[in-house]
Amino acid sequence: MDMADDVFRDAFSTVLGAGVHRDTELLRTRFRARHSTVLAAFVDGAVAGSTVVTRWGSVGYFGPLSVTPKLWGQGIGTRLVAAAVDVLDGWGAGHQGLFTFAQSPQHHGFYQRFGFWPRFLTAIMSRPLTGSEPELGWRLSAVAPADRPVLMAGCAAVTEAIHPGLDVRGEIAAVLDQGLGDVVLIGEPDAPRGFAVCHAGAGTEAGSGVAYVKFAAVRPGPGAAQAFESLVAACQGFAVDAGAVRLTLGVNTARHEAYRQLLAAGFRTDSPGVTMHRPNEPGYDREDVRLLDDWR
Repeated sequence: MDMADDVFRDAFSTVLGAGVHRDTELLRTRFRARHSTVLAAFVDGAVAGSTVVTRWGSVGYFGPLSVTPKLWGQGIGTRLVAAAVDVLDGWGAGHQGLFTFAQSPQHHGFYQRFGFWPRFLTAIMSRPLTGSEPELGWRLSAVAPADRPVLMAGCAAVTEAIHPGLDVRGEIAAVLDQGLGDVVLIGEPDAPRGFAVCHAGAGTEAGSGVAYVKFAAVRPGPGAAQAFESLVAACQGFAVDAGAVRLTLGVNTARHEAYRQLLAAGFRTDSPGVTMHRPNEPGYDREDVRLLDDWR
């Protein structure tokens, strides 16, 4: 895993600049998670590239994908994508995807060869924290372990109402098992209206001084806008409590109402990417869906 991490950091630093991932951990945390599989390519016994395949129930995606720069153009990426698609198909993931650079037709054309097609932009957004954000909702870590499965099932009911089979209980378990952050919930104690899986600090997907919403969703229907506002506010409260000075999240702009609410709450886009889907269908990227994620 150390060699794969070195390749990952070298490849993305070559494209995006040195230190882009600072003290974040994307590969090791996903390698330890039960809902993810890390694939690696080897040349002469050394890791030449890797990618992570992640399963969210009926939805699956892969990334980040990296190849050591000195071996770019040698077909290693092609083999990794083919292997990732085999894993996704083997899981029976009905909707598959990836996140890539919005400005790169080379990347778009490459992934199109495997049946992935670009759709709407995903905005990676953030806002600074004042330190006075109130603590709202409640945290799953504060619930007795014996009582957590019921709440996790409630979270699965939220995602099921958005997209059949969508299930991120693996992300919830990974955060709690590895101590990466917490899960913020709103709604009734035995029936969450919404939840957010949050990372915070060094050694997570957030990094020092940052909290990151890995996934968040509220149940669709009447009152969803107010619930989403409450959930985002609860994430800000969690971030301050975790010692963060900035909160980062991702939202696909096809989820127009969620995107507009984030802008109104003071979030601004730091970088845009594009999601590519297989098959070329929206999945849960619909205007009325209030859900935060990105497939980086």
